[in-house]
Amino acid sequence: MLERKLSTLQTLVQHTQKASENGWQALIDEDRLLSRLEVLESQLVIYSKNHGEDTLRQELVALQDDKHHYEITAKESLRRVLQEKLEAVRKITDLEQSLGNAENNCCYLKEITERTQNDLKQLAADHQEQRKEVEQLQKKLEEAKKKHQEELEKVENEKQELIDKLEEVTKQEKILCAKVESLQADNDITNEQLAVMKTKWENIKEGEVDKIITNDDDSTNIIDKNKLGEQNVEIIPISKMDQESEDLQEKLQDTQQLIINYKAKIEELESKVKSSQQEVDKIQSDLDQANRDCNKYLLEIAALEKKLLQSDLYINEMMDSTMDNLKLQLKEAHRQTECSSDLNTHLEAEIEELESEWTLQQSEKIDHDDEKYEPVDSLTLTSPYQISNHLDSEKPHLIDVEKLKALEQKRMIEATRDVKQQILDLRECLLQDGDQYQLMQDEVFNLKNQLDVEKSKHKETFDELIEKKRLLQEALQSAKQSRNEAEQLKNKVKTLQDEIDTDKNTRQRDSPHVKSSHESTHRPTAKNKSELNSLKEECTNLRKRIHAIETEMKLSRKENLQLSSDYNKLQDSHRELEALKVKLEHKAILWKSNMTDAQKEAEQAKQEVSVNPAMTSLSPIPPTTTTTITTTTISSPSCSAYTTTTTSTTTTTTTTATTTAAAAVTAVSGKLDQQGIGHSPDRLSSDQLPAQTGQTKDLVSDLTVKCDKYTDEVRSLREELSSMLEDYQYLRDKSKLLSFISSIPLLILLFAILIAFYPTLEEITATSSELNWLDPDTAA
Repeated sequence: MLERKLSTLQTLVQHTQKASENGWQALIDEDRLLSRLEVLESQLVIYSKNHGEDTLRQELVALQDDKHHYEITAKESLRRVLQEKLEAVRKITDLEQSLGNAENNCCYLKEITERTQNDLKQLAADHQEQRKEVEQLQKKLEEAKKKHQEELEKVENEKQELIDKLEEVTKQEKILCAKVESLQADNDITNEQLAVMKTKWENIKEGEVDKIITNDDDSTNIIDKNKLGEQNVEIIPISKMDQESEDLQEKLQDTQQLIINYKAKIEELESKVKSSQQEVDKIQSDLDQANRDCNKYLLEIAALEKKLLQSDLYINEMMDSTMDNLKLQLKEAHRQTECSSDLNTHLEAEIEELESEWTLQQSEKIDHDDEKYEPVDSLTLTSPYQISNHLDSEKPHLIDVEKLKALEQKRMIEATRDVKQQILDLRECLLQDGDQYQLMQDEVFNLKNQLDVEKSKHKETFDELIEKKRLLQEALQSAKQSRNEAEQLKNKVKTLQDEIDTDKNTRQRDSPHVKSSHESTHRPTAKNKSELNSLKEECTNLRKRIHAIETEMKLSRKENLQLSSDYNKLQDSHRELEALKVKLEHKAILWKSNMTDAQKEAEQAKQEVSVNPAMTSLSPIPPTTTTTITTTTISSPSCSAYTTTTTSTTTTTTTTATTTAAAAVTAVSGKLDQQGIGHSPDRLSSDQLPAQTGQTKDLVSDLTVKCDKYTDEVRSLREELSSMLEDYQYLRDKSKLLSFISSIPLLILLFAILIAFYPTLEEITATSSELNWLDPDTAA
């Protein structure tokens, strides 16, 4: 709008300049011709007519009346011009007052921008400190990961050693089971031989006397030697069996000790699982608190956005009102230009009339002088030489008049040239400001688009966080909110309120200083040029800052994507941990039940094994050979029945003991196999549970730190965008003020044009006074 109005004003000024030049040239030529024609006509009238004194007096009276009439009209026109000048001065004062108000607003906005820049610097310092803290935390995390890796390696080595030991124990148990079976078989055989030897011994005792009487000494010696040989042969395996049973008991005690150790280790693992569960609960509570903090910060961001929107609306209303005022002022300026153009035409017409009248009066006065100083009858006898002398005497006066007109014309031309140059300069400045304004609008539009994109992404991330929070709440139990954090939040609210109060107080304190600074900042256009240069530098700085913000936004997008992937991994690992936890709990229950059963069976087997040596020690007499068994006959059926019953009972007890011991050992080995001690995958999962819980703890802590960092970065970006919008609004106001200031020279030009016509009127009045001085008789 301003450019179009300036272009129209420029065209109007050019047309008026051309028209004025052409008009002045035509007027000069016409005045010359008319003056010469009028002089010639007056001379012809004088030569052709004879006037009397009465007619001459009547004409002088009429001329004086006309002179007074023209003086009155000239005074009225001057009075009108002076009134219009006063009105223009009053309007200029109003415009200066509005300009002062606008400058006050500009200074206030400058102070706001400076404050926001200081806040941005503080935020940047805080951001750098937070980055340093994040780097330190990352270093600590790396060290913790290294330590965790070393602990995992140690745990795996210990696990492998335990697996090897378990395999050795199972092998030893199998060997012991085989030995127990072989010893059981030997024990059965020895029991049978002992039963046979007892029957033989009883038979021998009954028939010993008869054999001694009937047989010789040689036969007794043979029997004794046979007996001694059989005893020596049979005693050796019994002692060996006792030693093997003692070894077996020792080995069973060792296995029981190993089982106790394994139970202790299992209890340690359960305690570790409980501690990891507590840590997971603590991490869950931290996550819940972090989510609550995120919600709180989001509410604060929404409140700040509302405040920004309200401030934008207020500033837009102010700008609209200022634009309306400027439009009205421009309309008034156009109206004044039209009035000035009408006044110029009117004045030119009056000047032409006055010049024509002046020429007529001059010719009539010349005629009157000729008639006064020369007789009427001598007019016909005057010579052309006298007429030429009279014309020569009047020529200097006409030349002076023409010179004055030429000077006025040159002044007008120079003034129009200066005004034209000023208009061109202002137009160039306005075009540059318009280009910069367009660039700023494009940048602001791009920033708004980016801000919308970031808002949408932030909404998506917020929705994802809500979904993840819901999943975590389904997976883990939520903890209660702590009082310390509530007190911290209250303290934060109090600090924020105190900061707001301090800001209000500082603003109220700074308001008189701002007014005084506004009154002192009213400077000429040179200062405006320096401010334009400073604004250009600020524009370049803002562009650099926008570029830096764009790079930071790209980095934040990448980190958001990485955060979402890490969170998905965390969810998967958490699900796996839950499944492992359920499996381990189920296995722990089975392990406890199996261990109790195995302990009971091992105790029973130990008791039965301890009973068998006592029963075998009751029969120290060795059995006979198989040949003697077949030759001997049973004499008493009662004794044979007794022996058979005892052997059957002992065999049944020994068989049941051995079978129970073997079953106990096989049950223990089978249950150990069922529990997966010899298998590495299940064992690995049970050993890796603390490691995986530690990893989840680290991941959750990383996620909380990253969430806090990203919320802080989003907050800082929004604050920077708000500060940039304020800077842009300040620049927009500045450009509008500059455009308004540039319109002031146009008004000055119009007033200069009006003032330029004053010398012509003064010349008219001066010539009239000179004529009165030259013609004192007519004045009388």
